[in-house]
Amino acid sequence: LSDIDIIRGVNLGGVFLIEPFIRPSLFDQFNSSIPSDMPVDEWTFTEKLGKEEALRQLEDHWDTFVTKEHLETLAESGINWIRIPIGYWAFNLTDDEPFVNGQVPYIERILGWAQETGLKVELDLHGAPGSQNGYDNSGHRVTPEWLHSRTNVDRTLDAVRKMTQLAVDWEDAVYGIQILNEPSRWKWPVSDILEFYNEAYDIVRSMTNDVYFVIHDTFLGPNEWSTLVSSNWTNALMDTHIYQMFDNYIITLNETAHIDMVATMAENVTRFDRSSIGVVVGEFSAATHDCTKYINGLGRGSRWEGTLEY
Repeated sequence: LSDIDIIRGVNLGGVFLIEPFIRPSLFDQFNSSIPSDMPVDEWTFTEKLGKEEALRQLEDHWDTFVTKEHLETLAESGINWIRIPIGYWAFNLTDDEPFVNGQVPYIERILGWAQETGLKVELDLHGAPGSQNGYDNSGHRVTPEWLHSRTNVDRTLDAVRKMTQLAVDWEDAVYGIQILNEPSRWKWPVSDILEFYNEAYDIVRSMTNDVYFVIHDTFLGPNEWSTLVSSNWTNALMDTHIYQMFDNYIITLNETAHIDMVATMAENVTRFDRSSIGVVVGEFSAATHDCTKYINGLGRGSRWEGTLEY
């Protein structure tokens, strides 16, 4: 991994786990005059369309939403890293779930393009069975049940195993495996999340020592990150996400205060002891309000306009 000193990356968001704010046209085809008819995530999208029609629409989406030309533009612009969010159902789908799969050939096509353009890839498990956070970005906007079931955990680990196999098969392209995006520390104790992290680490390291093992900070501050890390890990990265629009107070700040907040965040990150685990900002935005269509979830309004409903 020595050929990358600094990760300069972007997400290929909304490709293999659709989110309303990233591809609103997929959701706007439904009758918005009847709120109960509107899907709010990939689960309800596929549920309302049925598997046959959902697969038809999603295969077209997977085929066209990101192209080789996009990756070439990224590489030419100085980007060296792409993060690919993927739902667990690409690897582990049960008959009683409405999701459809068939994503893997399209994922591998992107890995081939990345190899050709010199981009390094981080495969990111963005959604877990039962939902790890209850947000639409997990694939299912629902009360999270992920760690309440050992079956959910085992299915998540199976997805991690299959995702790691992709990394092994595409070792020249895949440099990182993020074992789970944004698990909720408000729902489960950090100690339980760490237990999952350790189980996932053992699976990844049983298959390869070469890729970065990437965890999310569960939105803890840098002074608490050590509670999520085991001392025996190698080639590990802490992923932190920096946004300034998902808070009622922060959206009232002026431009100078927003810039100062970024500087403070950067200073806190650099103070963290990175001798055992590196740090990457896996998601960030320069947006200072939450008015983007569906950014808080379809049908939920915005803080900026005073219409946010949960």
